[in-house]
Amino acid sequence: MKKRKRALQKACSLFIMFMLTLTTLKAVGGTIDIHLKDFPNAEKAGVTFTLYKVGSMSDDGKAALYEKYDMHLPDTAEELQKVAKELTQKTDKETIGKRTTDEKGYLSFTNIENGIYLLVPSDMESYGTIDPFIVTLPMYEEIANVIQGPSYYLQVEPKALPNEAEKPKPPVDPEHPNKPITPEHPEQPDIPTQPNKPGTSTSTTDKKEEPKKETTSTQTGDTTHKDLYILFIMLSTLGMFILYNKHKRGSELDDEK
Repeated sequence: MKKRKRALQKACSLFIMFMLTLTTLKAVGGTIDIHLKDFPNAEKAGVTFTLYKVGSMSDDGKAALYEKYDMHLPDTAEELQKVAKELTQKTDKETIGKRTTDEKGYLSFTNIENGIYLLVPSDMESYGTIDPFIVTLPMYEEIANVIQGPSYYLQVEPKALPNEAEKPKPPVDPEHPNKPITPEHPEQPDIPTQPNKPGTSTSTTDKKEEPKKETTSTQTGDTTHKDLYILFIMLSTLGMFILYNKHKRGSELDDEK
């Protein structure tokens, strides 16, 4: 009788441990992938990004910066960029980790829990100029006036500017070295035949990037975890039912004796 009771208690304890393990695995956060833009003659390898956690974020989209910063999360991209630069100067930030881009300009932060994060670039002299920026995990985006999310897999292409190339020096008159030679017929800059339409720009550098959609890989992974979770519960319930029947039959045999 005592051995059967101990076996039943052990089985229940293992079941609880497995349930807690699955809950922990489910709670593990998402991924932040960074891919640098392509610039001519730019070295994309070796750019370092430091990830700081600067606020909290819930699954239902409620986000707030930590109270110690005495700052709020703005709604516009311009104000968000200002907040990112101000947070970069703070010395009491919570460091999550550092990653360096490979030769293709890729890096990835994995197992990131919910929150507001500040990404600060460094070692980018051979690539260009990247400003610090803020992301939230999970991420929500508006598509056709419909809020999509939450997404736990972020693909980010930071806004960047290439290094300025050295401008060629104008030719110099040997007799007057301090006076550059002016061509007789200087080239005129190309003038567009039609003015730009309102709201358009000829520059693509400052073009606002559209948020990336959540890839199907996240949804597939979530479905697989749910199926395994349901299968494990069914198997555990069946095992406990078998142990209970064995325990019950043993008790009936002992009563008959």
